[in-house]
Amino acid sequence: MPVGAPGGCALLWAALALPALTADRLGLNEPRPLWQQLAGVAVLAVAAALSRRLPLVAFALAAALSLAASTALFTVSYGPALGVFALLLGLRAGRARPAALCFAAVGCAGTARIVLVGVDPAPGWLVMTGTLLFGCVFPWLGGRYWRQSRELAEAGWLRAARLEDEARFAEERARLRERARIAQDMHDSLGHELSLIALRAGALQVAPGLVGEHRTAAADLRAAAADATDRLHRIIGVLREDDDEPVPLAPAGETLEQLVARAAESGLPVRWEPAGQGPVAEPGGVAERLLHRVVREALTNAARHAPGAAVTVTVTARSAG
Repeated sequence: MPVGAPGGCALLWAALALPALTADRLGLNEPRPLWQQLAGVAVLAVAAALSRRLPLVAFALAAALSLAASTALFTVSYGPALGVFALLLGLRAGRARPAALCFAAVGCAGTARIVLVGVDPAPGWLVMTGTLLFGCVFPWLGGRYWRQSRELAEAGWLRAARLEDEARFAEERARLRERARIAQDMHDSLGHELSLIALRAGALQVAPGLVGEHRTAAADLRAAAADATDRLHRIIGVLREDDDEPVPLAPAGETLEQLVARAAESGLPVRWEPAGQGPVAEPGGVAERLLHRVVREALTNAARHAPGAAVTVTVTARSAG
């Protein structure tokens, strides 16, 4: 049960009130009137209630009780309360400066009380300093260490969760990239092939000497190829995302001249005009892949939108300067 909860505060008060009520009866302290004992228990109850919201005030109340009971700050009745509230102060207070000032104020008040009492100040001051150091400062440092360890653990869990989210995001991006790659492959390869099929069916449809039944079948084949192309485009629209980056695809070893020749064999009136001697791009390089993709897209558009029109493919190399 948390100490700041009502039940936790009651348990804390009961644990701290026990030595305050029994120390005098056991002869561990100088006998005090009953009203002083009850007043001390009441102050401990207030300190326990304030220990979560105002831990500095709770510690100050415990220190005031100890100074009121003994000039040397050390008492069996309130010593446990002093250490516990110092621990809670380090655990719950974020700033160290107010606690340090409070410790200094307790030391000054204890020194002044020792001087005013008029007894030998050296032993009393040594006992008070030891009590302040070992009964207040060290528990407070332990509480701060506990607090920082807990914060570091929470920060570690938060970082782990953030890394997990980043990994999930990277996985999602990889999945979207794969979808984009598949869509691009379908568009560049299947779309081109379907356009060539439609072109061949159109050429077959207008071929002389073809009987009506076969001409109708060729027309149906051309319409089916066109419908398949449209469905392919719709599927690509589902697979592609607006922010997908295009993924370059290799031409599977096919050169530009071979691509043009294959389109010509399919019935497309296309002519290849080489520009100069040697390849216009490095074989297998990025430029060749880009050229292959552009030419294939151009041939596909020509077959779809301008069937029967003459097409000439010319590639000219230019220097970067």
